Amino acid sequence: MNENLLAELVNEMKALNKKITRMNQEVFTSEEAAEYLRVGYSTILQFARIGQIEHVRNGTSYIFKKEHLNNWLDRNKKGVV
Repeated sequence: MNENLLAELVNEMKALNKKITRMNQEVFTSEEAAEYLRVGYSTILQFARIGQIEHVRNGTSYIFKKEHLNNWLDRNKKGVV
């Protein structure tokens, strides 16, 4: 097998493992929450500031529970086309 192809596969496997780990965690930073919800970083911050998504303040940062993110998804789901 080509070394470049093998290196590319290893990198893809590491990235996939990171995504799987992130989806199984229960607490998220703002960056992680934005990725989980597939919204922009500034969007998640705005939602937190206006109280649209439950969160905990940690100094100047926000921490989000997976349960609260899923609740937000449920409240904001659109009809299936």
